[in-house]
Amino acid sequence: FAHALSLVNDHITVKDELIEEASAAYEEIAKRLVDKLNWERKDIKIFPQGSASTKTLIRTVGNRSFDIDAVCEVNISANEALDPMAFFKAVGTALEGMDSEAKRRCWTINYVGKRFYIEFTPSVPLTTVPLTERQTRGLKRAEHEFLATALAVVDTPSENWKTSNPAGIRDWVNRASDREIVLQLLLASFSEAQASIEPVGTQSVEVEETLRVAIRLFKRHRDMCVHRGHLVAEYQPISIILVTLLTTCYEGLADLIQEESIPPFPHVVDALIAIANLLPEMILQSPNGEYYLDNPTVVDENFAERWNTDEGQRAEAFRTWCTILRDDLQKIVAQTDPAKIKTTTLEVFGCQNADSPKGGNGNPGLGVVPPTPKAAPVTSGLA
Repeated sequence: FAHALSLVNDHITVKDELIEEASAAYEEIAKRLVDKLNWERKDIKIFPQGSASTKTLIRTVGNRSFDIDAVCEVNISANEALDPMAFFKAVGTALEGMDSEAKRRCWTINYVGKRFYIEFTPSVPLTTVPLTERQTRGLKRAEHEFLATALAVVDTPSENWKTSNPAGIRDWVNRASDREIVLQLLLASFSEAQASIEPVGTQSVEVEETLRVAIRLFKRHRDMCVHRGHLVAEYQPISIILVTLLTTCYEGLADLIQEESIPPFPHVVDALIAIANLLPEMILQSPNGEYYLDNPTVVDENFAERWNTDEGQRAEAFRTWCTILRDDLQKIVAQTDPAKIKTTTLEVFGCQNADSPKGGNGNPGLGVVPPTPKAAPVTSGLA
């Protein structure tokens, strides 16, 4: 099982060369902001967010371009912070000449001939902007370690600031991943003057890093469900939802093990199954029927807010994916022959030639993945 999972994990890892190219792109963006907006270089901080910051970035199915999320934190004055749209548009002006497009809270920057594009989110320290009374009350209850990294990003539909905390999410995931829930890991005690530009770190992780591997494998499984037509791409569970749910499950299991309420899991596969079994119950509904999944690091951010605007299609897609995931993991553990274990695991995650000379370590090797079938029709059922 460990060997098969390692093959998949290695196969979906983004190559270091691509990560280095993305880091160079950060440098170009920072230079533009300094040159075109007359901002002080010391006041600009660019750092990866999302998958790139938690070492859970994975290759796309079929080697399509993938996104690297970046945050640009700018130390502007409180007076400038009174006009969030002017701030957002100023960043867009600096990006003129690049292939950029405004989105709801970020700028998408495409690079011709590159295998990646950057989702670039302008932000300011949360302490720079005036807060509502509700936010102020809530922030007093927030953990100080997360409050210190809280940011304000521009929400263009409302033309106002919205709280965010990508560094807080990163720290939360990293903190959780340091805890062990697998028996052999517990016994072995495994462990690891210019613009501030934090490079995108290497994305290599070992199969023993249970939480990160779970996030990577489950994201890959979701992508394969879309590729195989089991999910409509528009309604698939987004990565931040998967990261939040998996980390919450993982921390809960670690707490139970620490309290000796349950024993450690004998193998990584057992931990993956336990987490998969918990997932369907993790999305909550309020008394009025709305779905919500709180950002654990800021106040008033509901990661599942779009689930309340689509007549239940995203919630349905999530339940469908959970069912397929659990069934596929059971297929893997039902095998007893080593060759069959490997074959089944690679098939489930769409990495049939991961151990071939062209597969693994982020090298091309997905040619065996069949062409994408037509998306399944949107229905009210779970089929």
